[in-house]
Amino acid sequence: MQLPNIPFVVLDTETTGFVPKVNRVIEYAHVVYREGKQVDEYDELVSIPTEIPDVVQIITRIRPDALEGKQTFEQQEAEIRKRMGEDTVIVGQNIMFDIRMLKGEGMDLSERPWIDTSMLASLVFPELASYSLGYVSAVLDLNHKPVHRALGDVRATLELLSKCWERLLELPQDMVMDLKATMSKSSPGYTKLFDALPTSDATVKPKWIQMPEPKKFPGMTRSLTLNKPAVGIVDVIEESIDPMMLQSVIDTAAKDTSTVHWIAVKNLTAMAKRLQLGDEVRVLQPPFLLMDTEAANTLREQKVYSADEATLVTKLDWYAPTVFADAPIHGDERSVWNGKLTCLETSKTYTDQFTDLPSVILLDHRQLLAFVADPEHAAHGALNADAHIIIDDASMLEDTASKAYGNYCGLNDLRAASEGHDGLTKFTDLLQIWIEKTRNEQDIRFLAHSDLTAPEAGALRSQIEDLLKDTSLLPQTHKLLEAALHSLEEEALTRITWIETRQDGSQFLHSVPESVAELLKEDLYDKYPVSMLIPPKSAQLLQEALHRATKTALNTIVQRVQDGIDISFPEELKGSTILSDPPDGKTVVLAGSRRVIEEYFVKYTEDLETRDITLICQSFSGGVNRMQAEFLAAKGAAVWVLTPWTFEGVELPPGTVDHLVIDALPFDNPSQPVFSKRAEHFDNAFIGYSMPRLLHRLFRILRTFRRIAKGDSDVTVIDNRITEKRYGKGVQKYMEMCCEPLTEKSTTKMPNADFPENWQMNLF
Repeated sequence: MQLPNIPFVVLDTETTGFVPKVNRVIEYAHVVYREGKQVDEYDELVSIPTEIPDVVQIITRIRPDALEGKQTFEQQEAEIRKRMGEDTVIVGQNIMFDIRMLKGEGMDLSERPWIDTSMLASLVFPELASYSLGYVSAVLDLNHKPVHRALGDVRATLELLSKCWERLLELPQDMVMDLKATMSKSSPGYTKLFDALPTSDATVKPKWIQMPEPKKFPGMTRSLTLNKPAVGIVDVIEESIDPMMLQSVIDTAAKDTSTVHWIAVKNLTAMAKRLQLGDEVRVLQPPFLLMDTEAANTLREQKVYSADEATLVTKLDWYAPTVFADAPIHGDERSVWNGKLTCLETSKTYTDQFTDLPSVILLDHRQLLAFVADPEHAAHGALNADAHIIIDDASMLEDTASKAYGNYCGLNDLRAASEGHDGLTKFTDLLQIWIEKTRNEQDIRFLAHSDLTAPEAGALRSQIEDLLKDTSLLPQTHKLLEAALHSLEEEALTRITWIETRQDGSQFLHSVPESVAELLKEDLYDKYPVSMLIPPKSAQLLQEALHRATKTALNTIVQRVQDGIDISFPEELKGSTILSDPPDGKTVVLAGSRRVIEEYFVKYTEDLETRDITLICQSFSGGVNRMQAEFLAAKGAAVWVLTPWTFEGVELPPGTVDHLVIDALPFDNPSQPVFSKRAEHFDNAFIGYSMPRLLHRLFRILRTFRRIAKGDSDVTVIDNRITEKRYGKGVQKYMEMCCEPLTEKSTTKMPNADFPENWQMNLF
């Protein structure tokens, strides 16, 4: 192994959870290197006074009896400190987690220089789909033994450091000098690491400094006819689960030069990667994905960098990103991007996109709604009443409109923006204290009148108003502060406003309108010709996106898949049967809750592993990118268990999945803040609101599966509500209709009155 010539200790912990002091370290391991040679290895289990959760026992394979007779961490600390030395740089995968957990045990290493190998890997391995240690070990063939244990992780981390160092040694001398200059302004660990880079004989930029090319959909599309409706009459187009539907719409719109077609999609980044887009199509990047050139220059000119700022600045130099997806941005670099680099609606980098527009504009829902809601927006020079607006995935419009018309402030983004600014740091600390006090250990906490009229909330508002007068703060930071202010003002009580704390500890302030239907009608449908792509038989099921007073016309462009999907509804089959004896190939199981996923993980992980079957479970196998990467990398049979909501955003290549099992019908969680409040708008919330959203979600799930499935794949629905509930047969009938292979039909126009009203009542 080629390693930096600095004294360093690679360490890892196994713990009972993620919260310091609350959760405990149950194993600690390290290796120490000096002058390129290993001089020490330490690996010990740790006695704790609490139980080891079942999930942790499965992840680590450490059972309670293994800790019997072991020393506590306090008893081991002096020996660990002595053996690691006082001059070594701390090295680890996501090392700040280990440092925080060790501090919780009384061993404070936070002032020691450190290096995070996951961030280092993201710098020099842009081609990797994930930077989790398990995935990186598999792809780079690292020595990761024993698996699931601290010493195995230490060995894999050591080899990953070596692989990263090898790539850094390939840099030409001019890049080495620039890199050293950047890192000299950063944390002591990165400064020491990059100072150790020797003089380079290389003269050209390495080929690995480039982002991988995305895999496109096949270029085949079918012809169709688009109708530009009159203003005030929304043209609803029933679509199918065919993943090429949008490509057909774009290709048809590109041939029509009589107007400008503004095509809004839910996930712009994913769509732009998948689709074949010619010169007649412009992808209009939203400000939050687009990098502000002036802000990037301001970041480069800082005298001091945090570790995340230093690696991000290096990626800006190496990969020259225009948008977020153009560089391998990882971890808390995202917060730096959000807090310091994103464009505003007034940024020149953003407004330059509106010059010389072609006949087709591809943009996201939120961006479109920002245009139509703000008469002063830069887009209004280009977007006028003659344009044709086409909304793809309109069943998601309610959710995306809630975000577009709402306010959102992430505490991590605010903290990243506060680097180097004492006043903002103090405010962020006080805001977090207020959030902790107000939420009272609840993951979701609606803000009440007493919360926002309390003196503490008033003091926070005053501080925000003072900070907004500070011209030294970036405009991006002002936008975050304004979002926080809108969530803390008393007017927020007229909206749906809440505090959210997620599983990883990140916290957010949200404030969205009580309803978006009236806003959409006023800003969009009454001003522009609008067509909407909707799931089959859904024209009357979009009450929170289509105002009841909005007129619609049904434009039936049926473009079904040439080959349908084999779908079945066996009555006796259970999820436990699928997990205990998975089918050959790659199977996706959609479970109804995280609790069920945890049960599957605990019960089946070890057994499947002995049979060389990969089990990947949401919340216990890392984030979405890591799960996708490991599912793709699995060489034999694999089962991926996740929630339906996560599955909708999965990005896998076509021909990846053999089987989809829907373990539970994906109804919205009644306690979800926006859903629970909007359900109150309906006399019968189940039929009027919950059921339509279920059908829309099932349609999107089937469409996602069709995009990533193999040709002979199948769908199995095993929720017993299909047979036991009155609505079950209606759900079955709807899904079977979506999966049917149909030939293309000619375009027909059907007046709104001819579309059967309340058809769902008859169906259910």
